[in-house]
Parts: sequence; C-alpha cells; structure tokens
Amino acid sequence: MSQENTEDLIRASFESLNLEKGGSHFDEWWHDDGEFVNAREDPDHETHHGVGAIRAQAQDWFDAFPDLRLEPTEIRANGDRAFVWTHLSGHGADSGIAMDMELAQVITLEGGKIRRIEEYSERAEALEAVGLSE
Repeated sequence: MSQENTEDLIRASFESLNLEKGGSHFDEWWHDDGEFVNAREDPDHETHHGVGAIRAQAQDWFDAFPDLRLEPTEIRANGDRAFVWTHLSGHGADSGIAMDMELAQVITLEGGKIRRIEEYSERAEALEAVGLSE
C-alpha cells in the first residue's frame, strides 16, 4: 500500500470513529481478530483482542468523554505499518473538565483494514517501532 493510500485509509478511519463514536466503524475498518494495545503508562494497560473487545474499550472512552475527538496530525508509513501522531480532545462526562493530549499510535494494516494499534507515550519509541526516526 502506498504512503498516500495508507494516509487516506487512516484519516478516513479516524473520521468515521469521530462521527459514529464507535458504531459500525469497527466492523468496517478492523479485522475481526484485530488487537488494540493501549500505552504502558495507561492505568488500564492491556491488549484488547478481537473487534468486540476493541469496541468495548473505545466505548469506555466515549462514555468518559462524550465529545471525544481523535485527530491524526502526522502520518508516516513504512510498509504495512504507520506511525500516527494523534491529538485527543474532549470533556469529561461528569466533570466537564477539558482533556487535551497527544500520543503516538503504531497502526499495522493488512488488506485495507487495521490489524493492530499500539499506543506509545513517547514519540521516538513509536517511530522506532515502525523503523523510522525523526
């Protein structure tokens, strides 16, 4: 898959997630047996196996931040893997307090769908995982 096609697929996937707040996004963009690994620093760090588990994990985020938006601000592909610098923003459901953060995601694609997403707090570590550098 070309860099341009990879970027288009990733941007479309993020936009679908933002519009639908989950919904059919997972069936359309993910392999049934995909994996999502949240950052090691996350208090709920784990590997979510299968589209159902990934959907449930994302729903937890949307429940906590109903207006959550994820924006890919930088995408760099290397073969079937892509480094994505992601901006997350929203407001707490109960508190209304703003959340604004950035993190790296390493997205592995296969056959035009997401096979795996791994989150990283450190940009350099995520770039290295994709075989890239600054």
